[in-house]
Amino acid sequence: MARDVYIAAVGLTKVDLTGRIFASVFDLFAEAYQRALEESPARSFEALQVGIMDSEEFENRANVAAKIADRLGLTGIPAIRSETASSTGAAALHEACYKVASGQCETVLVLAGERMKNVTTEVATAIMSKTIDPAERNFGFTMPALIALVTQAWLAERRLRGKPVADLLARLMVRAHALGAANPLAAFHGRPESLDAYFDTTRNLPVATPLLRKDCSPICDGAACVVLTARPQAVKIAGLGSATETSSILDRRHLSGMDATRAAARVAYWRAGIARPRDVEGLYVECHDAFNSLLPISLTDLGLVEPGEAIEALVGSLKQEPKDPLEHPVTGRHGRLPVNFSGGLKARGHPVGGTGLFQIAECYLQLAGRFPNPHAQVPGAKVGIAHSIGGPGNNVYVTVIERSDSKRTPAAAPRPPLSFRSAGPANLSEERERLPGGRALLEAFTSIHVTSGHRPGPVHVGLVRIDGRRAFAKLDHPPGEGEPAESALAGQHVKLLLKDDGDQYFQIPRGRGFDLARLVERVRARVRVSRTAAADDDAAAVKKGAGLDSSTFPDGKS
Repeated sequence: MARDVYIAAVGLTKVDLTGRIFASVFDLFAEAYQRALEESPARSFEALQVGIMDSEEFENRANVAAKIADRLGLTGIPAIRSETASSTGAAALHEACYKVASGQCETVLVLAGERMKNVTTEVATAIMSKTIDPAERNFGFTMPALIALVTQAWLAERRLRGKPVADLLARLMVRAHALGAANPLAAFHGRPESLDAYFDTTRNLPVATPLLRKDCSPICDGAACVVLTARPQAVKIAGLGSATETSSILDRRHLSGMDATRAAARVAYWRAGIARPRDVEGLYVECHDAFNSLLPISLTDLGLVEPGEAIEALVGSLKQEPKDPLEHPVTGRHGRLPVNFSGGLKARGHPVGGTGLFQIAECYLQLAGRFPNPHAQVPGAKVGIAHSIGGPGNNVYVTVIERSDSKRTPAAAPRPPLSFRSAGPANLSEERERLPGGRALLEAFTSIHVTSGHRPGPVHVGLVRIDGRRAFAKLDHPPGEGEPAESALAGQHVKLLLKDDGDQYFQIPRGRGFDLARLVERVRARVRVSRTAAADDDAAAVKKGAGLDSSTFPDGKS
């Protein structure tokens, strides 16, 4: 950067699940602004940077940056809006940093948030689904459904299936809510969750296997405010990194992680002079976990844990009862990697346009020694890393902040790519030719129970690869009720075919792999035959007057 940028103040609203606290998005932003002013040494600003993801659909309002300036009494200030899906709040801060670092502005006001509770959950799901590729939406994919595919691929690499998967996700939920319950600004303040609640099938309904309702962050309202300045303060911006990935996961090199997170982290670490992020002392991390499974995936992508360490580093042994996350030897208060003490997106809440700025502000409060939950204050916190994912991992921001009095010596890190040249326009996924029929590899599979648009669920969809190309395909024979099709099918070779409705389907060929639907039908047929035979035998016995003696039911009850 041309010159240092500092954080002068932050302000956070409480994250609201009711939709009754804030009458408008302007009231929401005004409260965050007023809270920042309570501690800010600056009272005048040269620019306003606003982050909001979709005011057009959530609020039926456009040109909101100018209107927010009006509401705050700052008419005349240059005001501009940032939008990068669910990483919007972080994007707004990055753009504001560049204005200060360049010397064009001395002090910039950053506001980011979203008011989502004035629409139904179904409408909010449809709005959020517009951030994903049209070809994926046509199959009924939602954001959780795409993350479910990433999760399935990540689990397959670790050879986790069946009950251990549910045990892991349940413990990640318990961890998030234990921390969020103690955060007075969190959506789920005072509302911890138990393992039993996760396994309550009457309330914790499937969304996109293996993700259930309690794996997903809530629809909520909230806003954050950060004041940036060139005047020295206690905390400074140390490194900024951002990167994009393909809109469709069909084009990605691998499914089990997010290359955009890795790329953004490399740039942020390089700018901050961090060669080995795992060795940073006094670290605190706020990591994007809109879905429970994203926390271990993202910590690995950030280079903060080794792939085989992520589960143990967060929840310990899956065979033991969950313990106090603040006491965990790795990710607790005294560990080398304290993470998401806010409760994360899962329990603090995820007001999509504001989440990225919330995370940066929470890292700042740790470094300033003023975390909202004093029991979760990390002793000696010096460096904060905030990680924010936009969309299905295709627009990611990583922000490194640091105490100005830190004695850390910047290390020489490898210089990442900073410029890009177009190799020509890529084919959009909806313009691709259909894959030829034939033998294909099923890389991942999910049953989408909550779909986008008007397509009813569940929809059983797999990601198949043939001749080095990928496509989505529906399962030709839907699985039987109660059958774990996802874990039975993933990783198998299948037969890909195109049907008259124009969609692609896949089948498990006979004699190759596990034909779940055929097996289920055979079992059901045998049960029907057995029951019919038993009924015929009973009828014959009654006809002959033999009856059933008391030895069949010793208590005399039939």
